[in-house]
Amino acid sequence: MNEAYWARHPDAPFATLIRVAATYCHPEAYDDAYGDLIARAREPEPDDDEIRVFKDELRRALADPGQLPDDELYYWSQYSDGSDEKFLRRLWQDLYGDEPVTSQPGRAGM
Repeated sequence: MNEAYWARHPDAPFATLIRVAATYCHPEAYDDAYGDLIARAREPEPDDDEIRVFKDELRRALADPGQLPDDELYYWSQYSDGSDEKFLRRLWQDLYGDEPVTSQPGRAGM
């Protein structure tokens, strides 16, 4: 895998999720990259479409991790959680705390 997944498939499902994970979660990311992601996810700018798409893709991936392209999430983020699902659950918890993963009808912003 020489070229990044999101570069090869910019409109593919989960391209944003994988790109953001690579940028902020990879062990060789810049110092405090993960902290920056947490801050960005918890208090997104109104025009931050990337983080909005990321959150939506994270929700969809948690609903069915089998939809993720084979090994791409692991390859680009190098998580140590043992599986995509465990990594995604930890990521959701770290970024969004006790916020429900699934959208609930009638609740704004979900």
